[in-house]
Amino acid sequence: MANFDTVYLGIADLLKGLSYSESSQAVDFKDAPSTEYGNTFILKCLSGEMGQETIVDRFYDNQTWQVQIAISKSEQSDVVQLGEVHRKKDTILKTLDKPANWESFVKILKYKIWDVIEEPNYYILDIKLEVLDTYTY
Repeated sequence: MANFDTVYLGIADLLKGLSYSESSQAVDFKDAPSTEYGNTFILKCLSGEMGQETIVDRFYDNQTWQVQIAISKSEQSDVVQLGEVHRKKDTILKTLDKPANWESFVKILKYKIWDVIEEPNYYILDIKLEVLDTYTY
């Protein structure tokens, strides 16, 4: 079925469908311009491990993917911005939870854990996804 590019593009397209674009940064938001806060994402494949036993012409790869979105932070609006983080999280999780959105590019996609990380100038919505990918040969 899939490979890195297929899974990456599939998840990225889901996020783009929610009006996010890819960040100019690949690893974190430390060097990203503040204009990217709230409307861009960083998507990374963090790890993988052999899933179910290998079948004649395929094997399953349990992967962990990470989606991060930075949201501006200021002392005057912390409550408002934290609320925005959680509203974004709710919308993203609903989209990722719908099998019709990902069945075309992976066997299983579900969120594993989410977290809000506080940085000096922004919050990071950090979502870890569990992906079951099928490699055929």
